[in-house]
Amino acid sequence: MYALFSGGISLVGEALLIALRTFVSIIPILIVAFLLAGLISSLISPDMASKWLGKEAGWKGPFFGALMGAVVPGGPFFFYPLMATLLTSGANLGTMLSFVASKSLWNVARIPIEIAFVGIELTVIRFLVTFLIPVLVGTGVNVFLPGYTDKIREDIKALQLKKPEHKKEGKHD
Repeated sequence: MYALFSGGISLVGEALLIALRTFVSIIPILIVAFLLAGLISSLISPDMASKWLGKEAGWKGPFFGALMGAVVPGGPFFFYPLMATLLTSGANLGTMLSFVASKSLWNVARIPIEIAFVGIELTVIRFLVTFLIPVLVGTGVNVFLPGYTDKIREDIKALQLKKPEHKKEGKHD
């Protein structure tokens, strides 16, 4: 509304064109991310996911999830589909929350940039202060909310199988 009142219809049109260009530029990234998530899904067996990232892993699951989050490259277009794939393959919810938390706190790809802007001392302090947080988050979820893994796993599977609204029973094109 602000664009319409401050710049008129031409500003709204320009904003819509920028949004469309952004959307079109993201499509290839999404395709690659979903293809990689599918590839990883076929490479990681449910037994392997459960052993290293699931209930069988115990406290090591959140630790391994946090390590993965620190080193797996890419942004949310890649790591959220990967997280969903690992969850449906047998990983625990706490382990995947450790993965996401460490993606934000420990991302090793951004360390050189962080050092360049704030120096090595502040970077080391930030890392030491945040070191345990991803593992504690994951362990806490696994301990205090143990039933949520199966619920979230089923929700993800339902989202992946969801039919478009216009294809509901009794409605045809």
